[in-house]
Amino acid sequence: MFDTIIRNVRVIKDDAWHFVDLGIIDESFAEISPNITGSSKSEVDGDSAYCLPGSVDLHVHFNEPGRIHWEGFTTGSAAASAAGISYLAEMPLNSIPSTTSVDALNTKLAAINNKSYVDFGLWGGIVPGNINDIEPLAKAGVIGFKAFMIPSGNVDFLNSDRSTLREAMYRIAQTGLRLALHAEDPIVVNRASERLKRTVSAFDWDASRPVEAEISATKTAIELSLETGCPITIVHVSSAEVLSVIQNAKRQGVDIICETCPHYLLLTRVDADNIGADAKCAPPLRSKARMRALEVAIFDNLIDTIGSDHSPSPPEMKEGQSFFDAWGGIAGIQHGYPLLISRYGMDVLPRIKTIQRLCCENPAKVINLTSKGAIDLNKDADFTLIKELESTSVIDGSSLLTRHQRSAYIGAKINIELITSWLRGNLVSSDGKLLETPPRGKFIPYSY
Repeated sequence: MFDTIIRNVRVIKDDAWHFVDLGIIDESFAEISPNITGSSKSEVDGDSAYCLPGSVDLHVHFNEPGRIHWEGFTTGSAAASAAGISYLAEMPLNSIPSTTSVDALNTKLAAINNKSYVDFGLWGGIVPGNINDIEPLAKAGVIGFKAFMIPSGNVDFLNSDRSTLREAMYRIAQTGLRLALHAEDPIVVNRASERLKRTVSAFDWDASRPVEAEISATKTAIELSLETGCPITIVHVSSAEVLSVIQNAKRQGVDIICETCPHYLLLTRVDADNIGADAKCAPPLRSKARMRALEVAIFDNLIDTIGSDHSPSPPEMKEGQSFFDAWGGIAGIQHGYPLLISRYGMDVLPRIKTIQRLCCENPAKVINLTSKGAIDLNKDADFTLIKELESTSVIDGSSLLTRHQRSAYIGAKINIELITSWLRGNLVSSDGKLLETPPRGKFIPYSY
């Protein structure tokens, strides 16, 4: 007997949408076929909805413990669930303490126990002086490590210079894990910022952290990867110019992948100037031409993953100050992924397949998360049912499940509706609202 059967939904198979039923037993897909026979404890009419796998977001900041007035796992994961995300990986900074030791990891796990509405993993941090924490963190189950090549904006998480990175990368290579890098060259940024220190607009912010800073830092990371054998990820790539450097490295045999974020595909520096500090991030939002070039790149298979880089803060850190002085981070976890689906259309199959690959399949493969990322037999029954709207809807701040009703996407138009989101066969959210059930999300350590 099935626990649940979802009837009459459309899934992508090969190069077409196919109508199927989904049979779920013990939180996994037990049968996927056009007409499941047999009994079940419950049955749901999918009403011809599109069905996509639960998304896997490898880049979020929930700031717990220590800064839950910024976000916290309860509200952050609730918003993730409403977005169709079934697994997320939290970065090691902006919480107190930063996740740079096993003690800090255990403190975090105790603080967030039974608080997440989606499954999750945790990144370990690389900072000056924690070289001996790398192997213990790997054994404790972190999915990889994160380092900043430029000051992070947080004194609790210092950036790493070339020497620190080299030493850390030799150690990380021995664990088999990956180092994710915020790749901006501080020398290039400092030089550009000095010329613009008296200016305040989003255009000036873009100019103060030029694409050349990303290119320079990425080249350094590649050199160190070649030397140490450490696999690397360049996170939140903002411009297609960086991709040519990464593609050249791949041809040299470097184990390197690149991530971009929804905001670099949905927003430009003009939008940032209009929206204000809620659209401030680093690297900055770029020109429309650069956004279009990045968009072309994702459909040319030059990008490996898409992550939200959800980085919230209290309203007072965004208000009453210049664009330069405001906290840098976009709170976009609830609408970034749905807006990408809306932008590229459920009926344009090559495009929606690309979004599914970058947001679901590839991120799961990157961290060896074999139970997630696809609608397939024996995988976790994580999925989202989606309907296209007859007319566009406008995102309103009151719909946000995050701690603060602030987002760069408020006012954006969307033409789809996420009807329901399911985690391991359990209904978690419906019509953008969280069900009144206890959080079911669990910590999934890295599996070697």
